[in-house]
Amino acid sequence: MPYIVGAPTPSRLAMDNGLVQSGIRTTSATGAAALITLTAASYTSVDYQVQVVRGSSYNSTMIKVLHDGTNTYMTEYGSVNQPSVGIATFSSDINSGDLRLLGYPDASTETTFKVIYSAIKA
Repeated sequence: MPYIVGAPTPSRLAMDNGLVQSGIRTTSATGAAALITLTAASYTSVDYQVQVVRGSSYNSTMIKVLHDGTNTYMTEYGSVNQPSVGIATFSSDINSGDLRLLGYPDASTETTFKVIYSAIKA
């Protein structure tokens, strides 16, 4: 069963071949924050729409992730930033059987990640 790291949210749409869900994570650290965690054996590919907010700075981006059970393959596109540079970067990995989307704020100031994602079953 997939779960969202951070505040639980009731918005979830389960389908035969996947699911659509959302989550929110707020952090004040610059290290990796696990934004979304899914069971890797259950889901092979995920599309994430991410909004990052820190004060009056904003970042919106799309991320696609695919995995082979060991490695993740990720692309980020369609990024819009205010101010002109992003306030966070992203990566993905497989950790203890879970596929994770990781966010890295560029400052140790409260940063909120809002994510809507669609995952396709393995």
